[in-house]
Amino acid sequence: MSDRVRNAAWWLLPVVFLVWLYRDGFFIWFVNDDFAWLSLLRLVHTRHDLLHEMFTPMAQGTIRPWSERGIFILLEGLFGLDSLPFRIVTFATAAADILLIAWLTLRITGSRVAGFVAPVLWTANSALALVMTWSSAYNEVMCTLFLVSALALFIRYTETGERKFWWWQLVVFSLGFGALEINIVYPALAAAWVIFAGKTPVRAGLRSLAPAAGISTVYFFIHRWAAPLPTSGPYVMSFDASIFKSMAFYWKWSLTPQAMKDFGHSNRAVVFVVALLTLAIAGFVIAELRHRRYLVLFFLAWFVIPLVPLLPLASHRTDYYLTIPLIGLAMLGGTAAGEYWNAPLTQRALVVLPIAAYLWAMIPVTRGVTHWWRQKTQAVRTLVLGVNAARETHPGKAIVIKGVNSELFALSLAHSPFYATGVNDVYLAPESALSPPAGPGMVDPATLILDPAVLWHGITHNEVVVYSLESDHLRNITEGYTRLMAANEGSTRPITARTADRLPTHVDVGNILYSWLLGPTWLPPESGIRWMPASATLRIGVPPGGSQLELNGRCPRAQLLVAPRHLMVLVDGVIAGDTRIYDPESDFHRLFPMSGVLAGKTSVEVEIRVDPVDRKDDQAYGLVFGEIAVRP
Repeated sequence: MSDRVRNAAWWLLPVVFLVWLYRDGFFIWFVNDDFAWLSLLRLVHTRHDLLHEMFTPMAQGTIRPWSERGIFILLEGLFGLDSLPFRIVTFATAAADILLIAWLTLRITGSRVAGFVAPVLWTANSALALVMTWSSAYNEVMCTLFLVSALALFIRYTETGERKFWWWQLVVFSLGFGALEINIVYPALAAAWVIFAGKTPVRAGLRSLAPAAGISTVYFFIHRWAAPLPTSGPYVMSFDASIFKSMAFYWKWSLTPQAMKDFGHSNRAVVFVVALLTLAIAGFVIAELRHRRYLVLFFLAWFVIPLVPLLPLASHRTDYYLTIPLIGLAMLGGTAAGEYWNAPLTQRALVVLPIAAYLWAMIPVTRGVTHWWRQKTQAVRTLVLGVNAARETHPGKAIVIKGVNSELFALSLAHSPFYATGVNDVYLAPESALSPPAGPGMVDPATLILDPAVLWHGITHNEVVVYSLESDHLRNITEGYTRLMAANEGSTRPITARTADRLPTHVDVGNILYSWLLGPTWLPPESGIRWMPASATLRIGVPPGGSQLELNGRCPRAQLLVAPRHLMVLVDGVIAGDTRIYDPESDFHRLFPMSGVLAGKTSVEVEIRVDPVDRKDDQAYGLVFGEIAVRP
């Protein structure tokens, strides 16, 4: 084999390993937070809109214009909802990371074995599985690219003395803040290289990093001002003993897959691999330090430094946070392999056995996790694209989906995927029994489940179509579902005979499917809400034990600045409530006890009166309403 072929194989085989290991990732569709980023394109109409969506803090105060907002806006604008370009970009970025890790390891150690093994160890770790399958986690491999590129440029500067490398290092490092906040640790990583691995005087090397340290400091204060730390939820930082527990978790997940037991391995196997690798790492580090070879401290510093800012997140520990820290352990493992490659067999076994145990634990789980995500996201793709096709077939009609389980809901509908596609009025069948997904900001399935009476009215008035989710497509079952509802599971009375005395117990005023329950004075719906003039009525059902009328609405602040609103509610002509809405309260929630008025009734007429009202173009505008309901 020629030197050119061997050299090409040295560079390309780790990339081939990446493609082989995560090959299912090419076929993975969008899930979860992806739909929030896919929605941004609908909000961009002007240059100002683009700047606003690119740089406004969101998602726990993050500002990541390149790795989340920019990549989604660009690729969706070019390719629509085709996920393959997103996956190709992820694989290309990860491949670039691999090549740079190989270059860095070779440059630092001088060993081609180390430079080959390090990227393989990094790639194999199951912590990268989510990064290689979930488009929203692209920020991890993108930030890795900025960090490793900046350090490579800094090393070239120290080797050649050419200022262009120093300036490009500073540019690349600065751009890294647009990928992920953890980019702030670059000066510390570069300083660790200067101290433990560099060949230039330490003082001069650290002095040349002062501008980068200044940029990180300025970024920290600007970011804290623009996006203060959360005070509640899973991203609250806890500076207590939980930090040490987090470190233990991340150390374990660095050596064995987080999901190792889920894929058939026993707890004993997990403990064995963790213990074996921990002893191997400790032994190698101690041996190196005894021989005054301090390079290993740089590798350990690379593992610890990017991990430190994440340790206080005690309520949000996740293995993909290890993407960047793992580079340090991968380079450490590669260095050990390089040193013992030509050693006697017994000494070589001290490295080969731990690496073999690591790959034995990691590769099957990494493959399994990737394949699992491929299967799950295909169901999401079937649902979302199927609904888009149904909308094209039935423009203007509401779409009701049957057959969505809790897992599929959590991956898709809980994140409002149809806003990204511009499809409105998508609901779940009344028989859907779904558990609310865990996590802040997710849609409650109860808000999407239509009341049977509303669904029946919509079907019989040609306003609704019903689709069933099959294995790989959506099937129109409106006709069969209508017969099923009419039969009412064997009842001799069709549902139409019961709707008069079993109206919905909640009315979504802004939803056109509920319009048949509203009086004639209501204004047309606007984006899920509806204005009333000075007076408006509606019919609503009373559940068993119903005792309170709940009103949810909004009064624009500009109106409240003129005068507070007096709100009166009558039920079947009897005054049930009287209240005022004051500034600065604009969104309002009111509960009116009325058990005496509701006693023995199955439905009532509710009249709402408001004073004063605003007038525009001879139209009175009183209040905006969302949901009105009768509660126990």
